[in-house]
Amino acid sequence: MIALGVGFFFFILIGVPVAFVFGLAAVVVVVMSDVPLVIIAHQFFTGLNNFTLMAISFFLLAGMLMEAGGMARRITDFSVNLVGWITGSLLQVAIVAATILAAMSGSGSADTAAVSAALLPEMKRRKYNVDYSAALIATAGTLAQIIPPSTMLVLIGVTNNLSISALYLGGVIPGMLVVPGLMYLAWRHAKKGGPQYRSIQSFSLSRLVRSFVSALPAFGLGVIILGGIFSGLATPTEAAALAVIYAILVGRFVYGDLKLSALPKIFLKAGAFSAGIMFLVGGAVVFNWLMATEGVPAAVATWLAATVSSPWSFLLLMNIFLIIFGMPMESFAMILLLSPIFLDTAVAYHLDPVHVAVVFVFNCVIAMISPPFGGTLFISALIAQRPISAVTRHIYPLWALMTVVLLLITYIPELVLYLPRISGFVQ
Repeated sequence: MIALGVGFFFFILIGVPVAFVFGLAAVVVVVMSDVPLVIIAHQFFTGLNNFTLMAISFFLLAGMLMEAGGMARRITDFSVNLVGWITGSLLQVAIVAATILAAMSGSGSADTAAVSAALLPEMKRRKYNVDYSAALIATAGTLAQIIPPSTMLVLIGVTNNLSISALYLGGVIPGMLVVPGLMYLAWRHAKKGGPQYRSIQSFSLSRLVRSFVSALPAFGLGVIILGGIFSGLATPTEAAALAVIYAILVGRFVYGDLKLSALPKIFLKAGAFSAGIMFLVGGAVVFNWLMATEGVPAAVATWLAATVSSPWSFLLLMNIFLIIFGMPMESFAMILLLSPIFLDTAVAYHLDPVHVAVVFVFNCVIAMISPPFGGTLFISALIAQRPISAVTRHIYPLWALMTVVLLLITYIPELVLYLPRISGFVQ
């Protein structure tokens, strides 16, 4: 076990891509022990031999096709006409557009990139505080990882054998709790800002209706994904595959923005992202299997049972640990490495695993905006052409809002479990 831990942290510290860290750490154990290499290969293959995992690749591809096919732009145009009359209009537009895209793409990175590319140039032209704007977009972009169809919810469901539909419904209310808070913080920032934030467009019902009609085909993507899953007509993987087909058809034949010549590049990019995730999954399965053979999860559960007296204390300890661990570590890796330990331990405290899984993923969402390695922060700062340190200075009020929502969903379980319960997915 010592060799496994030392190998893991050694490869992290020397900068090995996290997709390879789990597998390399497992190889260290194989070299230093008598574990047959064929067992490692078998465990790696078994971890990837899961039909539901394909949903992650399809959702990533659908998000890229949305951006290339003009669907994301139509949704942004609709958002402009919906909230463009509010003080700090473009900040509000960013939040609304990211929320709508979250219900379709499942990828926080893709949403952040789409909204940043669409709005940051105009924000610069209007002389908005670009660093704050980038931080806000980075935060709004993370909603795609808690609002269905989140790829993180799929991953934690597959890893811990939980209902994806239950997790999807459990993520709706937590995600929507964030939106009004972000809109208030954006409005307060704009009220304290200069006259550039008063540059708004008047509300026009006719423009709103026209932009809504134009965006209707794009909204259809969310209907296909969520309607298919919650109606029981399609599994998450099937719904994701249908979303890819729909995005191609709408982007090519309805909007005309998607060029067939661009498809190979988009497929290659999606494939590269998916390959990294699948290497991560396969390596993590091997890593977790080795930890289980060493009795690590059982030892952690025993220590917690002896040390932590109540389920509420356990949840607090889990949140503190994940917030700290999320600062240097990639969110997918956190799910694969730590969620089996915490969810298994939660059962001993008679906590609902769906509730704990959604709380866990919300911690991963916060990690995406936590310095020094917040993933969406880097994307928005890169597109804004600003130093990451400058953008990070404005993240703390937004980070605090996310933490408040985390505490609410941690200690009011019905905020997570209400929708899954009335839908019959949990008792």
